[in-house]
Amino acid sequence: MAPVKIVIMRHAEKPDDPGDPNLSPAGENRAKALVTWYPETFGVPDFIFAAAISKHSVRPVETVQPLADALGLELHTPYADEDYTALAEDLLSKPKFEGKTILVCWHHGHIPGLMQALGAPVGSYPDPWVPTVFNLVLVTEFHHGTPTVSKVSEPF
Repeated sequence: MAPVKIVIMRHAEKPDDPGDPNLSPAGENRAKALVTWYPETFGVPDFIFAAAISKHSVRPVETVQPLADALGLELHTPYADEDYTALAEDLLSKPKFEGKTILVCWHHGHIPGLMQALGAPVGSYPDPWVPTVFNLVLVTEFHHGTPTVSKVSEPF
């Protein structure tokens, strides 16, 4: 029992001020560009998840909220960024996710752990995630046995 596909991306660009929890103007532009690019590239997801808002970051939510709004989908944010194992367990075990396509927007430092929790083969994803990379998307597909991972770069 697993989703067909989980598309995982890092939140968009952040400002130079480490105390600012929001996206930078470049990040806001990336979030807007996702509204068209994501469905044209991957189709409409069945579910969209982002790391929960914290005092340190709103960026995952700000990255995919415009897409969720444009598609009329609820944005799910029940998991803190360090709770990626619980997210993976739920996505892989709950019947409502079986056969679905899911978009996940997360903090780069926890994406390798999330990929591991999803059973992705070591070496199929960056570990560690390079801090300056904001345009990499990991497409994790579940067909038979071990998930396969492909890498897609956003063209913006």
